[in-house]
Amino acid sequence: MNRHARKGVSPRSCAVVLVFLGAFGCHWASVGFAQEKAVTIVVHPDRVVNQIDVKVYGHFLEHIYHSVNGGLWGELVWNRSFEHNDAGQWRVEGDTLVQRSRDVNRRWVFGDPGWQDYEFTLEAQKIDGEEGFLILFRVRDNDNFYWCNLGGWGNRWHQLERGRSGEGRWYPVGPRVSGQIERNRWYKIRVRCEGPHIQVWLDEQKIIDFTDREGHLAGAVGIGTWATRARFRNLRVTDLEGKVLFSGIPDSSPVSGLARHWEAFGQGRVSLDDESAANSQFSVKIEGAPGETGIQQTPFALKANEWYVGSLWIRGTTEQAPVVRLMDGVQPLAMQSLPWPSEKWQEVPLRLRAIRNADNATLQIALRGPGTLWVDQVSLMPESWKQNGGFRPDLLQAVAELKPPLIRWPGGCFASAYRWKSGIGPQSNRVSYPREIWDDVDVNSFGTDEFIQLCRRVGAEPCLVVNIGTPQWNPDPDPEEFLQDILDWIEYCNGPADSKWGRVRAANGHPEPYHVKYWEIDNETWGLGAENYAAAVRKIAPLMRAKDPSIKLIACGSGGMGESAHRWNRVIIEQCADLIDYLSLHHYENPDQFARGPYRYEAFFEETAKVIAQSRNPHLKLFVSEWNAQSTDWRTGLYCGGILNAFERTGGVVEIASPALFLRHISATAWDNAFINFDHRRWFPAPNYVVMKLWRDNFAPERIAVEGVPEDLNLVATRDPQQGVVIVKVVNPGRESRKVSIQVAGQAIQSATAQKVAPGDLRARNTLDRPDAVRPEKADVALAEGAATVELPALSCVVVRLSVK
Repeated sequence: MNRHARKGVSPRSCAVVLVFLGAFGCHWASVGFAQEKAVTIVVHPDRVVNQIDVKVYGHFLEHIYHSVNGGLWGELVWNRSFEHNDAGQWRVEGDTLVQRSRDVNRRWVFGDPGWQDYEFTLEAQKIDGEEGFLILFRVRDNDNFYWCNLGGWGNRWHQLERGRSGEGRWYPVGPRVSGQIERNRWYKIRVRCEGPHIQVWLDEQKIIDFTDREGHLAGAVGIGTWATRARFRNLRVTDLEGKVLFSGIPDSSPVSGLARHWEAFGQGRVSLDDESAANSQFSVKIEGAPGETGIQQTPFALKANEWYVGSLWIRGTTEQAPVVRLMDGVQPLAMQSLPWPSEKWQEVPLRLRAIRNADNATLQIALRGPGTLWVDQVSLMPESWKQNGGFRPDLLQAVAELKPPLIRWPGGCFASAYRWKSGIGPQSNRVSYPREIWDDVDVNSFGTDEFIQLCRRVGAEPCLVVNIGTPQWNPDPDPEEFLQDILDWIEYCNGPADSKWGRVRAANGHPEPYHVKYWEIDNETWGLGAENYAAAVRKIAPLMRAKDPSIKLIACGSGGMGESAHRWNRVIIEQCADLIDYLSLHHYENPDQFARGPYRYEAFFEETAKVIAQSRNPHLKLFVSEWNAQSTDWRTGLYCGGILNAFERTGGVVEIASPALFLRHISATAWDNAFINFDHRRWFPAPNYVVMKLWRDNFAPERIAVEGVPEDLNLVATRDPQQGVVIVKVVNPGRESRKVSIQVAGQAIQSATAQKVAPGDLRARNTLDRPDAVRPEKADVALAEGAATVELPALSCVVVRLSVK
């Protein structure tokens, strides 16, 4: 990288750490690199090429896939306020059904599951939101159904999708048709099912004509929305002879189901109630019968003699006191009687002590005998965790061992609908996140104060991503309201204790300012268009700096690479460079490109740096705020080493980086790329965790010159001038093991030790049962003729430490 300045450095005694990655990389066979038997490299500690900021080893925490609630944060109860459900906000207004929630996947299913051939007709109107309508048909159950997704995929396409049994997912079938759904316009919709033949008309125009030989042939009908509010009327189902099977408004309500992660038990009736929740929109209504009726959730990992503390809110009229229990199968582990409820909501503290260990215990809340009991805001945490800040200890330790210098939070896409004021103060006052996102409706038990506490515990600088009120994520946003929220958040974090929001922070137990330095202006705002987003930054950034001149500002840059990404970045740099300190970039790589991918992204950084150099702020830096390869096998470990080397080589422009995902519960339905993977009992590191920890443990802030590097090795040499340590990191994606001899210019090697990571297969991975299948082990180093020689196994990562004189 000739553009980096070189600095002279006096020779000194030092240790050399060499990190090698070898890979059985079939991609290189087509490139034609020579596979030499041995490679000799010479490291020059006295020639500095560029500085490297340790913040390229940052991380990113987002509230998806139960990474926080049910994960890193010690709240054991999932969906404590019952907001994660399929009910939505359905209302009957005259002859019209109205769905007012902007959540995803809000359905109302009705009719006879035995219906076979029929036509389903209706009219639908989009109120606002991202997409259009979901018209369901041949619905057998939650797994087996069809829907016609009108205006799906960001309001770009119409297409059929079919659920797949046992997966809880759905997949496109048949042709995809370009089209949009406009706001405030009534559309006429007709779906015809005749055997495997499916046809769909939109405003009398046939848009889909498809025969599905693999689908099922019977089921009910329904309507739904995805991140959109809508109205529906004139619902009618007829058989193919014209006989009316259904017409009008369905009798049943989708609110009669139960919330996700909860089950009902007993002879009475259990339902969701959206009329008078203690918090947010929903509570659970339990109507008793002889015996017990209640709700339960499984699994909980309990320890003998541990106290489990929390609370729940109740109201109602009962003949006996309700009870809360912890059960191991049919064996009780702990029980607490609740007070008789009244008509007003009351919070009841919980304190339960488990009498023995249980890996898959159940929490039960039971109404005994007749009566009616409403339940909301059920919370439980091990007392030892609460006394230690509220974090799950093993996951907190997993985060701490990566030594993250910076953590970005709360998103990602999660940030774009996040309202920070819902996540401060007493837990029972915190309303839920306004929509479902990636298997999760977060209950805001982990907010600003908890995040700052996390950063302080692991030694990380906090980076906050603010919500500017993009219409895609926020219904009918008032730009001034969102702007004021941003300024209030800065004051809450950084203002003195006698300021308006500083007083609120102090009342929440934190009188001293947090001094949050890094602030990102929303996330992936590409839907606004570059010009509109640049205008927003020009308005917002000066006001943020006026609120606190010490902060650093980050603007949303491109996603991926290519000309469209360059075009976005050029607009933001040309119009906003003098107002910001960093440009935020995102890119997720195909794991098969573990060898080539890092080089392509590095070239993208270099091209972006040229635009920055010609801007009004040539000191603008890049923040690669989301990166990863999309797997948890060894390919993602190889990519991790390569991209971290790219960050270190481009240290003149790349100053901060943070991969995604950070943490992920193994129940997640997608995004299998997380560094930390866990269930309710255990966790395991993915190969990207293993490699990034290795690289982070061997960080040094200055890149130095190295000679003799062949083209097929991705190599970086660095040094720490304070400790006299030189480090070389190299990714070898070759098909064979390699011998590498290391020489240090002007100095003799006195001793050497080595470690290796050699899983032996690109598809090797860690699991809950084998958490150390991909791990470092001792490796041999040979010293002879002033060089240290290491043999790298195929698909290996080797660290060599050399003491020299």
